[in-house]
Amino acid sequence: MSRMHSAYRIIEPTRDVPLFIFGDHASRYIPGNYGNLGLAGNDMTRHIAWDIGSASLIRAMADFFGCRAQLANFSRLLIDPNRSLDADSLILEVSDGTVIPGNWNLSMADKRCRMDEFYQPYHDRMSDYLKTVNDPLVISIHSFTPQPLAGATRHVDIGLLVKHDELSARQFQRMFMQLGQGFSIGMNEPYSAHDFNHTIDTHVAPRGLRHLAIEVNQRLVDTEYRARNMGRILAEQVEPIVNRVDISIGD
Repeated sequence: MSRMHSAYRIIEPTRDVPLFIFGDHASRYIPGNYGNLGLAGNDMTRHIAWDIGSASLIRAMADFFGCRAQLANFSRLLIDPNRSLDADSLILEVSDGTVIPGNWNLSMADKRCRMDEFYQPYHDRMSDYLKTVNDPLVISIHSFTPQPLAGATRHVDIGLLVKHDELSARQFQRMFMQLGQGFSIGMNEPYSAHDFNHTIDTHVAPRGLRHLAIEVNQRLVDTEYRARNMGRILAEQVEPIVNRVDISIGD
């Protein structure tokens, strides 16, 4: 069962499991009154509008564990919940070479409207929930484009953004090494947690919670079948960490 707010969608838990999953960029939805921010054609289905496949990944993992999940219910082009309110990239005027007409020349009142309608409710709901639970593992799910228009090809399959909880990341990496299916795992690739980590920095790290920030190459999740299959693979590697199984990570 899920519940929807204009700023977020909640997948309700079906089991008592110490795990919470969230997706900052799980939706490309823009309400009609914003006129698609002046975009047309394929721009609203490209990676600039959302993290392709991330919603299906999260749903598959939530189904596997029966855990709670929270998905952003708006496009990051409106306002990016994984940025601080004073970040230059909070509301982009240009994204990967594409001009976003509806984001140009915004007044402070325009920006405040988006903060109040989307950004703040999303963060408030997450904060309120994390105050009520006892020591969950928290997982952030994102996906990344294999080839940005303004950047080099990214060859890594799965990236782990590591800043506060290196142990959980190393355990996850170890599980994939044992899986033996040839996935390449990068630490702080294709982004660094020291650059893009706002939601974790705001709600998770200050509470001292174990967490994983997982980035998946979109070529592995660009259909519903691939995304749900990868969600199952991720869940199987995460399960021992959720259950605090002793995972030797070596030197």
